[in-house]
Amino acid sequence: MLRKTAPHHYFFKVDLNWLSGREGIVTAKDVKDKIYVATPAVFSGGIPDKWGPEHLLLGALCSSFMTTFLSIAEKQGVALVHFELSAIGHIQPERNHLVFATIDVYPIIEIAAAADRTKLADILIKTHQHCIVTNSIKSQVTYHEEVLVNNPLLSHH
Repeated sequence: MLRKTAPHHYFFKVDLNWLSGREGIVTAKDVKDKIYVATPAVFSGGIPDKWGPEHLLLGALCSSFMTTFLSIAEKQGVALVHFELSAIGHIQPERNHLVFATIDVYPIIEIAAAADRTKLADILIKTHQHCIVTNSIKSQVTYHEEVLVNNPLLSHH
């Protein structure tokens, strides 16, 4: 991340270097790991088993939702037992270009106490409002939350 210039103004920088063919590597100076990317196999000339930009967009949406949700849940004092999330993006032509027409997000959230269900509803509303990546995408994003209450007698973890 580059330096902060004003309250709630942040700058992030990533670099991409072409390796060969349709493959590249994404790096950031403030991140240790590298991401190897390529044209997805579904497209002409695509490469199987590699991360593509479409995967990364969905991954950015999922990780932004997760970090926003966890921050708000922590501030509200809700104890989580389990959290997972998946996203399905539907790409289709629009005005002679391919776009993500819709993105469906499926969070599964398990809480420790049934009494936190009301808080959780509020946390989910705030997460939808404050998720940076969701707010930055022009595609229709729909959330399909599943909330579970942990019952130690029936626990599957």
